Amino acid sequence: MALAYINLSLKQYINFMCRTDFERYVFHQTYREFQKQSKPYTQNQLFHTFSQMVQENEKAYSLNQKLESSVMDMMDALKHKIPGLNDSQGQSVLFDWAELHILSSDLLNKAAHVVSITYTSPKLILHKIVDDYLMLSYCAKDNFGDIFMVKRNDELVISYDQNLQLA
Repeated sequence: MALAYINLSLKQYINFMCRTDFERYVFHQTYREFQKQSKPYTQNQLFHTFSQMVQENEKAYSLNQKLESSVMDMMDALKHKIPGLNDSQGQSVLFDWAELHILSSDLLNKAAHVVSITYTSPKLILHKIVDDYLMLSYCAKDNFGDIFMVKRNDELVISYDQNLQLA
């Protein structure tokens, strides 16, 4: 018997201490893009941090989307697999969408550049909770019915949609 429809989300933080090729690419590419795209918000080089730019001009929030666009090809290369989130069999959990946010950045200090990517799974069916494990299956037709188990951890966010009724 199914308990609920849920989504899983995982946030990946990327800074100058990159551990993987993916993180290195995202860090360097988003910083390069930040340098290019932030020019309209620097007020003749008076502002050099992302927070200063946003405080002065709310339109600077659009830098999030511009930086995300600059790494879409690399995010597509993930083939919808959430980095670092595997089921109990070692298979990657899939994501439906990913969203990049600038947490901090500074035109004068590349080491201050930090972005996060939040990966969110497609709708999942929560069948059962056993100790620290969630027994899940995808609702999508191509993966429907394949039950897998994911261990709960502090980084994993579970979203529950009360408006969806189980059949």
